[in-house]
Amino acid sequence: MKPTSFIPPIISLLIAGGWIGSQRQSISAMEKDSVLLRKHIADVRASSQSAAGPIKKPAAPGKVAKDKEPIDWKKLAAQMAEMQQGGGMGDMRTMMRFQQRMQSMTKEDMVAALEEIAALDVPAEVRAMLEGMIINPLLEKDPELALTRFIGRLDDDRGQMRWQLSRALKNWAEKDPAKAQVWLDQQIAAGKFDSKALDGRSQSRIQFEGQMIGVLIGSDTEAAAKRLEAMPEDQRDNVMQGVSADSIKEDKQLAYADFIRDQLPEKEQAELIANLGNQLVRGDGFTAVDAYLDRIAATPEERTATATEAAVSKIQMNSYNKAVTREDLDAMREWVNKQAPGTADGVTGKALGSAAQGNRQLKFDDAAALAQQYDDSSGNQNVLAGFLQSNVVYSHRDAARELAQKITDEKRREEILKKLR
Repeated sequence: MKPTSFIPPIISLLIAGGWIGSQRQSISAMEKDSVLLRKHIADVRASSQSAAGPIKKPAAPGKVAKDKEPIDWKKLAAQMAEMQQGGGMGDMRTMMRFQQRMQSMTKEDMVAALEEIAALDVPAEVRAMLEGMIINPLLEKDPELALTRFIGRLDDDRGQMRWQLSRALKNWAEKDPAKAQVWLDQQIAAGKFDSKALDGRSQSRIQFEGQMIGVLIGSDTEAAAKRLEAMPEDQRDNVMQGVSADSIKEDKQLAYADFIRDQLPEKEQAELIANLGNQLVRGDGFTAVDAYLDRIAATPEERTATATEAAVSKIQMNSYNKAVTREDLDAMREWVNKQAPGTADGVTGKALGSAAQGNRQLKFDDAAALAQQYDDSSGNQNVLAGFLQSNVVYSHRDAARELAQKITDEKRREEILKKLR
């Protein structure tokens, strides 16, 4: 069996443990990173299968018996705690074997395992990581059971449980949309999604409605519209940001775009249409994004917004495994100029800033050097300025201030320096 066949279960480990980027990042940032990882993994897996075909490895002698052995949850919890304290991924082979074991469990086995974990005397964060590795396979096997069992924990684990359960609702709604809607409405009526925030916003309700509406678009658009209209007007764009790309297949893309155009204010439409296009980027390029934009007859504004988001995602994807090169950027810029002429410099700066954040392979100094190379070639400073306006500067304030002195436009320079105070 090729190593890539192990990768999808590892995503649940990453998400459950919060190991994608900083443990302090927001759940929205983690979702975005997990989307990028899923896209990259899908590309690797597809290329592997196309080259070698599906491979089935016979079970090793004694494997079945070994799979029946009780799991030593305390030992595994200790490993998880050590990994968390060390800030690394620890023994990935052990984790992959454990995830394989999870995939072979029945839903009854998983429920029993969750009960064992609940009784462990371990830190809450370690327990959440252990639970997360089991919950994801359970969501696939029986999303209704997972939702019913864990609906009371929507506010647990810094939003991770909420995200996982909203995905379970999507899985259920794809199989039985009527029943899933009835269940969701019952939970809303029972106060499960009532907000505890001062502004009255329920992030749980926003995420669940986004997943449900994504399933309904194109099959029951009227029901989707009613659900969106039931949300406060200032939260509807957030709801639509929660629509998953895997809910909007090619035959639903035009319906999705038209739904956005019909239901949301004009000022919000381009960003939401770009949100789906951004999730269609693949390792081999932007072919799926091009087809999407043509399929929905995108306006120039929609194309510009989508090109920006998709280009940044592509460079981020590259930066997970290797340092971003001039060749990577040139290919991205060529595509951006076709979709949104005249915007490539600003997009390049934004992409460099995004790719240099967190624990990716592109370092801040290397990103800055690339930005200056483009500025030297173009005669303007749009790439460097775009780079210095990205969030990466907050982790490199001194170096960023020094770079900002190279911006000759006084107004632009002062705006950047003001951000760095």
